[in-house]
Amino acid sequence: MRNTMKLALASLAAALLLASIVSAASAAHLSSTERTFRAVWTPLTFAESFGFFNVRCNVTMEGSFVERTIAKVVGSVIGDVTSAGVAHPCTGGEGWAWNGRESILGVVQSTSLPWHLTYEGFTTTLPNIATIRLLLVRPKFSISTAVCLSTYQPANLNATANRNTTTGTIRLTPNGESQEQLSGNCGAGAFTGESGTATGAGNATAISVSLI
Repeated sequence: MRNTMKLALASLAAALLLASIVSAASAAHLSSTERTFRAVWTPLTFAESFGFFNVRCNVTMEGSFVERTIAKVVGSVIGDVTSAGVAHPCTGGEGWAWNGRESILGVVQSTSLPWHLTYEGFTTTLPNIATIRLLLVRPKFSISTAVCLSTYQPANLNATANRNTTTGTIRLTPNGESQEQLSGNCGAGAFTGESGTATGAGNATAISVSLI
């Protein structure tokens, strides 16, 4: 009887382990509680590569996901940023998003929106994803200080969505890679800064992401 009970318990443990492996392996999608998003950084920092200046601005971006259910396919477009704005004044200089509304040193520039958002993978072990890697495709900003003015449009701006493994809520952090300088004399630099909050657009409900 004792051996039979041990065998039954071992079989049950093996079945549960197999079920968890199959569940994790088949979880090919992420699910967002919101279809739209609003990301706010207070601040987002443009740091010049040699440390000559840091321009810090409060930045807000809004947009929508293609679907609330997101396939974990690296390089796939999962959404678009359709609105981006910089709060003025900034510190250490000034900054503007090319959104068709902001006056950059007295001139309203054409919009560069929308900016595509792509999925680039995750870290840690399924099913407890802790970070989701994202790319913002060709965002465009201008930066001004007392001695320089430059416009930056990197091919991709890398960001990490840090996911709370208990609640599923996320915060967005720019990864700080060097950015391409299109024009101007400020030199190369990178976007860095505090993690930004992520809520649904038009509400204060924190976005939660789960594995399905």
